[in-house]
Amino acid sequence: MISSKIKNPKLAAQIDEGQLTWYRYIAPITEHYCCQIASRDYRGKRLAYWGHIKFNIIPMMLALKKSGAEIAIGACNVESTDDATSAYLVSKEISVYGWQGMSQLEYQENLALVRSFQADYLCDMGGELIVAYLDKTPLVKGALEATTSGLNLLKNHQIPFPVFDWNSIPLKDRLENRFHVGDGVWPAFSHVTGMGLFGRRVLVIGYGPVGKGIAERARNLGAIVSVADINPIRLLEARYHGCETVTLEEGLTCCHIIVTATGFEGVLSKKHLCQVRPGAILFNAGHSNREIDIDWLYHQPHQGMKAHIEQFNIGQTHLFLLAKGSLLNLATGIGLHGVDLFDHYTAVMLLGIAWMFDGIPDNILPGLQLYPAHLEREIAELSINIHSKG
Repeated sequence: MISSKIKNPKLAAQIDEGQLTWYRYIAPITEHYCCQIASRDYRGKRLAYWGHIKFNIIPMMLALKKSGAEIAIGACNVESTDDATSAYLVSKEISVYGWQGMSQLEYQENLALVRSFQADYLCDMGGELIVAYLDKTPLVKGALEATTSGLNLLKNHQIPFPVFDWNSIPLKDRLENRFHVGDGVWPAFSHVTGMGLFGRRVLVIGYGPVGKGIAERARNLGAIVSVADINPIRLLEARYHGCETVTLEEGLTCCHIIVTATGFEGVLSKKHLCQVRPGAILFNAGHSNREIDIDWLYHQPHQGMKAHIEQFNIGQTHLFLLAKGSLLNLATGIGLHGVDLFDHYTAVMLLGIAWMFDGIPDNILPGLQLYPAHLEREIAELSINIHSKG
């Protein structure tokens, strides 16, 4: 029997073949590569995956399993796991470690379990799995990294094997980060809070591609959007996009809704949390659930209001935190909005994994490298051709 740690194996029954058939229809790019890879012989290849365990990864993992590859999967966020997906993958004899609502200690224990798997290749979101494998021997042959948070973490380490950054490629940076996160965040916000954005003041902290998409979508939904960023060029760009630009302190004291989207931990510290407008709603859209200092926050008086909303009393002010500071569009358990939009990115991972399995060229050096451009171009061309026929 395979080794796994999940919430409840019986939840596998919640996923049926009809759901999977429909997803294969609305994600034709991923399905194209799933069919290719399932027919290959990857016996002896060992992959450790540290990412969000959502329904959309099932076809990818089943294709790799059918090819003969051995896989260990761990959840890269304490709140984002779909427990039915975990159970289904375990029912297909794939090792999975993760469930929604893990403690930080359980999260670290699961990371150690995935590290104990003797992987040859890594597929990471957040950089933690890559860091955990740095001192293992023999060295892994290659890895993929998908997030700004992960890149920021890896810059602090000497990496003895190639890590292919697909967060920075145009398909991810200009499309997923720029448009799709914003498209998913605000439906999740409205589902959790029951609120619209018309006339509400929204502060977006961080005006990288993710922040831009969140701000633009909020403006389209009727919000009055302010932006705080330490980069004056980004602030000028925000003005050109019709946003107010403010200092962090100014934004915290006047905005009803506050969103972190920086890719860095500790952006909102104790000092900042004490400054928020009474009744402000905070949530995070970046990868790390530590952009807001939740360790300090959870030592303050607090109570649950409804699912995914908690009230915290801080001196003379109070605030509401959504989804425990985890990324709102994935952590609320309401299902992915626009699941078809993930088609390109599942394909990027799957094709990147297969490319590494087939043998990374000898001239590629250790350390951070950009995801191979010819693979990205192949995916884009396939997407254009498929959707032009549709």
